[in-house]
Amino acid sequence: MKQKHSINWHPAFFQAIQLELAPFRDTLRFFPEFQLTSEPLRIDSLIILKPPGAQVSKNIARIFKTFNIWEFKSPDDSFSVKDFFKVYAYASLYAAITPEADMSAITLTFAGARYPRELIKYLRDVRKYRVEEAEPGIYRVEGGLYPLGRHC
Repeated sequence: MKQKHSINWHPAFFQAIQLELAPFRDTLRFFPEFQLTSEPLRIDSLIILKPPGAQVSKNIARIFKTFNIWEFKSPDDSFSVKDFFKVYAYASLYAAITPEADMSAITLTFAGARYPRELIKYLRDVRKYRVEEAEPGIYRVEGGLYPLGRHC
């Protein structure tokens, strides 16, 4: 049986990009690899709808698709724009590493006790998403890659 030979291209590319940008080395910092977190990446909660396409008539689950990612905050905490980016990244990573998880089958839900004023402002004004209060304390956000829900 013939052994497959694998070439590790990352170190070579890293050296090449440093050479290419050498005239600017005083204004750049290079990292061959960069660990994003000190802890393992974890989704607060994942709820998978079985079978796909089934309906859940509960108000907090009306946006459910097949894969539903939830992020929770304690009663003393609120969601920030950075929290939004983190959960959005988790959903993208989940879709990338889960063969059956098409990005169009994922929803994101943020659950907390406080109204995230700055996050809602960012989603409306900067991202140009549509944010509406579907029911008291339940907000729907449309316009992004993943449908979003917000419960407070």
